Amino acid sequence: MRLSILLLATACALGAPALAASEPLAPGGEAESVVFRADRLVYDADGRTVRLSGNVEIASDGRLLTADEVGYDQTTGRVMARGHVVIREADGSMLTADEVELTGDLKDGVVDNIAVFLDEYARLAAVRATREAGARTTLESAVFSPCRVCTEKGQTEPLWQITATRVVWDQTTKRISYEDASFELFGTPLVTIPAFSHADFSVKNQTGFLAPSAGSTSDLGYFVEVPFHWALDPSYDLTISPLIATEANPVLKLDWRQETSSGAYFLSGSYTYDDAYDTDGNRTGAQTSYSHVFGRGRFRLSEKMGWGFDLERTSSDTYLKRYEISDADRLTSRAYWDWRNGRSYASVSAYAFQGLRATDDDALTPIVLPEAMLHYVLDEPVYGGELALDASLIALNRSRGLDTQRLAAGVSWSRPEILEGGQAITFFAEARAELYRIGTADPVLTPGVEDGDLLSRATLYAGIDMRWPFVRQTEDGFTQIVEPIMQVVIAPYGDGPDGIPNEDSLSLEFDDTNLFNPVKFTGLDLIESGPRANIGLRYAEFFPGGGSLEVLAGFQVRLDDDPAFENASGLGETQSDYVGRVTFVPWPGLTIVNRLRLDKDDFSVRRNEVYIQGSGSWYEIDASYLKLESDPALTGLGPREEVSLRSRLYVDEYWSVIGGARRDLESDQMIESRFGVAYEDECSFVELGFRRRFTRDRDSEPSTTVILSIRLKALGDGGTAAPLFEADPYLGAENRDPQGFRSF
Repeated sequence: MRLSILLLATACALGAPALAASEPLAPGGEAESVVFRADRLVYDADGRTVRLSGNVEIASDGRLLTADEVGYDQTTGRVMARGHVVIREADGSMLTADEVELTGDLKDGVVDNIAVFLDEYARLAAVRATREAGARTTLESAVFSPCRVCTEKGQTEPLWQITATRVVWDQTTKRISYEDASFELFGTPLVTIPAFSHADFSVKNQTGFLAPSAGSTSDLGYFVEVPFHWALDPSYDLTISPLIATEANPVLKLDWRQETSSGAYFLSGSYTYDDAYDTDGNRTGAQTSYSHVFGRGRFRLSEKMGWGFDLERTSSDTYLKRYEISDADRLTSRAYWDWRNGRSYASVSAYAFQGLRATDDDALTPIVLPEAMLHYVLDEPVYGGELALDASLIALNRSRGLDTQRLAAGVSWSRPEILEGGQAITFFAEARAELYRIGTADPVLTPGVEDGDLLSRATLYAGIDMRWPFVRQTEDGFTQIVEPIMQVVIAPYGDGPDGIPNEDSLSLEFDDTNLFNPVKFTGLDLIESGPRANIGLRYAEFFPGGGSLEVLAGFQVRLDDDPAFENASGLGETQSDYVGRVTFVPWPGLTIVNRLRLDKDDFSVRRNEVYIQGSGSWYEIDASYLKLESDPALTGLGPREEVSLRSRLYVDEYWSVIGGARRDLESDQMIESRFGVAYEDECSFVELGFRRRFTRDRDSEPSTTVILSIRLKALGDGGTAAPLFEADPYLGAENRDPQGFRSF
């Protein structure tokens, strides 16, 4: 008998705690660390057996066995465990049984009345199981289910389960295979399959069919989409999703993802060959190809440098809507390189746009090649403040119309100060110069300018921003802040020579977000000139329970009018319109924001926006209301008033109701409505969604869509493969993913 076993027997006889043995259980086996623990140990020297009883624990190679009683036969090298047997594997899975016969290393053996817990809920149960090679378990008369069994009286079956005459769990290949399998719902057999298999729960990416979806639309008729996921390599995969419809030709969808040593990218596209339509939505009698491709890539060149791309193109303006791929009305593609070092950064980009609205003209849509910019912040302060250098280069090219190039360079300086009385003061200044070259002139946009003309301009402004917050703490825990704000900007009059094109400052919304910007324009092509002051008042109150209320209101005054602003902007005259914002957080998780612009003369509402966003244990909500005046000079649009709502209410632990609507109040017309019911528990997800689109866009007619989505989470990991990277803000909008109820 080995000395370690003798020491263990002696220690147990004396009532000492269990010891660790560095010898193998099985004679002749390779040495590995084995730890025993038990209330009692009996060693039979003649029979060469060891019996452990009472809270027995045996650990070997990351595997832990616990039981009421364990016997070890040194002659055969077998371990017999009885009573509440539990074996925990190193990967987290767990096996329970009444009686187990194992080899000394606990890897192989025969088990009666076995239950294998693959995760918190998923389990395999069988009358008998045999384990071979430490990684292959064969179960006879087995049942698999990831669902919990209800504890209510009379409910003994899970929501769904798979029964089979034989199940093989191969932990080397990470697959669970079934023979003569039957799928049961609430204990009732629905379908029998001779053989099939799926990945076990340790696999995050493996080849196989994903959950299908089915439904109907007015454009496509009844349809079904069955994705097949092809795990080609741990670093890349392909998902093929054919869509078969009754009123349209088949559509092939492809999704490719890949991780590289420096980053990751994905490409998503589709193709079909179907009936062609004219601009009025009538079939022409011919057929044509339709396709789209979306993509995104992000790569690291070094700790401070990277590059990437966004790809968004489609063959037809209405294809994405007709085939329920996206609701986008403008696509943006770009490639870029960037560098960042603290607060300094530089980038070089190229852009291509595709407008999908009926009024968009591709020939007038520019290609941006290149757009380069540099913002460099000096490490050392200059006159006690921060000095930054800026430079940019941009070239816009069109098939028809205006082509321009612009080179700009400038320097900006700011110095914040906190005075003894609590006043926060910031001194700032900026000087900039631009040089424009008109490649191809446009007599409407640049009158009096000819091809090849050079135009130059220099601008300068300086100012001071003054804020004086007053803070009060109440006895019941409320914090109140009143903060007067004044910003004074000194600048010369004049906007430079005639003919400078306006490409990057076409859209201007005067509101609380730019009230205290020294220059209100979003780009460099238009400048704000002349002395002016931005005046406002901020009030904030923070509640003891975590909520808050914030009110900001203000306006701008000038010494003289600025003709660079259109009348509809609310700026440009000696006094601007009044702008304000109210932000109310009644409790953490719910935010209500109201933005207003009031006419300076009669206080009539010229712009009104309300946003409600939040989520909690029983709800999710995203609602908005928008009212705009007519703005033909800037956008060419008339007055607009619209309300939209998307929400989800959780009826109980598993059921939720989805609702949404979007309505044009100005024309008294519905744009879209949707409704859905969803059920989700630990093992399944079922959603039935209804969507109605009321608007027509050429051959994309008003349509009704019904989608049924069923996902058995254990058989495909929720129906989707894990993303290689999270959503990126550069992608632009929410409409780059399918707009069905699955992405609601």
